Amino acid sequence: MKAGNETSIARGKFAGSRFYPTIGFLSVFLLTFFLCTDKLFSQINILNQQNFDHNIDTALIYFPFHVRSQEELENKDAVPDAPRHISSDDLATTKQKYHWKGLIWQSLELNSIESVFRLADDDQIQTLLFNKPYWHDYIASLHQFNMGRWNDGDDFLINYVGHPMQGAVSGYIEIQNDPTGSRLEISRSSAYLKSRWYALLWSAAYSTQSEIGPFGEAALGNEGGWTYPLGCKRPCPEYQPGVTKYTNNTGWVDFIITPVVGELWIITEDTLDRYVSDRVQGDDRTRLFPKILRGSLNPSRTMANFLRWKNPWYRDWQHSAEAWNRAGDGIHFTPSDEQMQEMQNRPRWEIEPHFTAFSVAVNTPTCTNCRRVTSGVGAEFSYRLYRWLDADVDTTVQPNASPAPSDRAGGTLVSGVFGLRTGLDTENYALKLALRPGFVSFDNAYETSPNTDIPVPQQGQITHFTWNVAVSGDYRLSRHFAWRAELQNSVIRYRSAYVDPPGIGTPPYLSWLSHEYFVNRGNWVYQSGPVFRF
Repeated sequence: MKAGNETSIARGKFAGSRFYPTIGFLSVFLLTFFLCTDKLFSQINILNQQNFDHNIDTALIYFPFHVRSQEELENKDAVPDAPRHISSDDLATTKQKYHWKGLIWQSLELNSIESVFRLADDDQIQTLLFNKPYWHDYIASLHQFNMGRWNDGDDFLINYVGHPMQGAVSGYIEIQNDPTGSRLEISRSSAYLKSRWYALLWSAAYSTQSEIGPFGEAALGNEGGWTYPLGCKRPCPEYQPGVTKYTNNTGWVDFIITPVVGELWIITEDTLDRYVSDRVQGDDRTRLFPKILRGSLNPSRTMANFLRWKNPWYRDWQHSAEAWNRAGDGIHFTPSDEQMQEMQNRPRWEIEPHFTAFSVAVNTPTCTNCRRVTSGVGAEFSYRLYRWLDADVDTTVQPNASPAPSDRAGGTLVSGVFGLRTGLDTENYALKLALRPGFVSFDNAYETSPNTDIPVPQQGQITHFTWNVAVSGDYRLSRHFAWRAELQNSVIRYRSAYVDPPGIGTPPYLSWLSHEYFVNRGNWVYQSGPVFRF
């Protein structure tokens, strides 16, 4: 952000918060999509019942299905999809496990959708994310949060409709991963009140992360780190010092309103679900209109259902408690005992010494910042955390990659990336995707950019941040030996020669963010070598 300069970033209101008023439109889309595919789901459910009734312990499918009682199976005239409410005895006799993985994963999904929407909707956020130092500006933004006031400057629709809807969606995420709470309709029972209290707590935690967490608005968009006049876009001809108000978009309102009013929103949707949707639906779950009505009257639950790939009108209490507890998080079949044993016995550690070819911008006596393929060696280390997830570290050294210095490169290149890897893993082959942040360092580059005062800066070590995405394929020649080929792209962030003027600017446009700017460049990397497994 160029503080004090008319080209500086500024906003009229927090554009990214327009996400939640669009949920109504998303609910309509979800209803249309699932209604179009409802016939397909029904046929799949019938096939599930016919094919897997005899062996339901070993074959489970994700698509919603109704586990029929013995009386229903014997009565051919019974409606196959008629709801069967689960009694407390059913819950007591069925082993229940809280879906922690579902809770975390679905919350990350919601946060990702919100962040992508804000990023696509606001070019100012794009500039801050891609061209400014992320962690520095995140911490600087946190230091400027003003918790001595209630209002943050957003309008009524955003603060008192959009944010409560966010609270309701995050609350329903907690509810639908609770084996007891997900099966309760609104009542005065202690079980219902306890369930919705837990939803309130999770909604408060999610809301706090959305405001000040490392994946929230203080980090993505730097809420708090800069100011703008209320209701007036830059330049603001109506601005009068001491009269026109300006804000950095912080205050108590979102921290309190999101979970509290979101909880009231949940209770309202629960009330409509029981006393309107249930009565319209009756005992026939095959009719079209009740499905549309149920999904439309519960937009927050429709969104939460979407995050777990369920129909908008799906309700846990209309399905078998045993099926809920064992259906898991997706389409899967239970592995055999032999397969489980084989997975457990696979080597956990992998070490790959490798040759590396790195296409990167370097300097030669005849060309500055020219792309060139350098060669070197390195090693990759991985440890299997779960059957489908590895911790992964990769280091490379490219001797004298850049013979001449500049403010971006010079001397020997050393890189290191650290992250996670997942993918297909079989006895003979493996195909995996890795996402790893890290660094790229040069040992003999200019420590600062040349300028009129210092045309030849001092030389030394400089380090750039990088994001690395890699796809690797293994061919396993034996249990403890394989050969790997890997293709990577490392996006390196280079410090730009441009810096903002000193100071924090003048009202109403103040900025406490970094004065530095960065540019991003993608670089292809190929590496290959033997893999030792133990």
